[in-house]
Amino acid sequence: MNIVGPEGKMIPALPDLFVWNEDQVQLMSAHCQSCDTYFFPAFHEQHRPGCSRQGVQKVLLNKNGILKSYTIQHYMPPLPFKTEGNITPYIIGLVEFPEGIQIAGIVKECPFHALKIGLSMEVVTFTLYRNEQGQEVVTWAFQPTDPIRDK
Repeated sequence: MNIVGPEGKMIPALPDLFVWNEDQVQLMSAHCQSCDTYFFPAFHEQHRPGCSRQGVQKVLLNKNGILKSYTIQHYMPPLPFKTEGNITPYIIGLVEFPEGIQIAGIVKECPFHALKIGLSMEVVTFTLYRNEQGQEVVTWAFQPTDPIRDK
């Protein structure tokens, strides 16, 4: 499934990871009804021991979660990650969703001094670069649900 953003100006860097519209971005997951496990990406199934692996369905995760851990990176991500410019330093956050799954991603719109475990986060897009057609190539990211003022 190819996801094309509003008016075709944005496209995902990789297919089948997230969906979006003007109001929200949601990560695409899968849920095993046998062992009650969520997977991300959806095709990366990691069942619990003894699971019959029956009843796996694709689902969209809640758009909000809680910051459980983070690190500030001072080096560029390795290939195949691609950006138009140097994004260092940047934050990688581990966000836990109400479904119980934790997912890592870039955190934006959050000054370093405002980082704290338990911060409410929402899924958003992060522009990596513009392709030859002028479209923004995007991936998922997280940002605080409430605006944070710089000191």
